[in-house]
Amino acid sequence: MNKKELFLLIKQSLKTKKKIDVNSNSKNVSEWDSVGHLILLSKLDQKLKGATSRLKEIATANSAKKILSILKKNKLLK
Repeated sequence: MNKKELFLLIKQSLKTKKKIDVNSNSKNVSEWDSVGHLILLSKLDQKLKGATSRLKEIATANSAKKILSILKKNKLLK
């Protein structure tokens, strides 16, 4: 998975029309609520074949920047 694919996955998971980029987060994307976050985590885990379910910090990552950082740190992002 690369950065562009991650942003697309976030956009699709949240069913938003807003542009998703590194600055997107739960404060500036109204669809990024608790339900949207759970859907996002589920789709991310499916895409990465279960790898994210072992990352505790991903559950509280409420921004594209934090998710990027966590995935990079765990070598799940190209």
